Amino acid sequence: MTLSDDSLTALEQARARVQAQTAKARALSHDAARMADDVRTATASRTSVGREVRVSAAASGRIDRIYISNNALHLDAATLSRIVTETVREAQRDAADAALRRMAESLGESSPLVASTRRRLDDEYVGPTTGTVI
Repeated sequence: MTLSDDSLTALEQARARVQAQTAKARALSHDAARMADDVRTATASRTSVGREVRVSAAASGRIDRIYISNNALHLDAATLSRIVTETVREAQRDAADAALRRMAESLGESSPLVASTRRRLDDEYVGPTTGTVI
């Protein structure tokens, strides 16, 4: 091999590495965009234990729907308020957990972003949830 052949081979290898890195970056960018969309659109529904209330919520905390069943009509206002509040909180946590699972699938469980998001959710939603997931 000549110096010219060695240079051309090295140049071709460098070009192939750059193309591989570019393809990998595109794939990562596509996955990040899909993950962001999945996180943004994550939702969950939760039904209270006695089935008086059903709530649909988004990971952002937005409440999409609250359904109050006829079973709730016999409850006093304070009890119904407590059930609605608990069910809303549980639906919001379920939706946030769904978004966190998608992040972990994309970034890996050991990702610092996943870990910090998990800590933030654990701090925000302290305590066990008690309703029935649907």
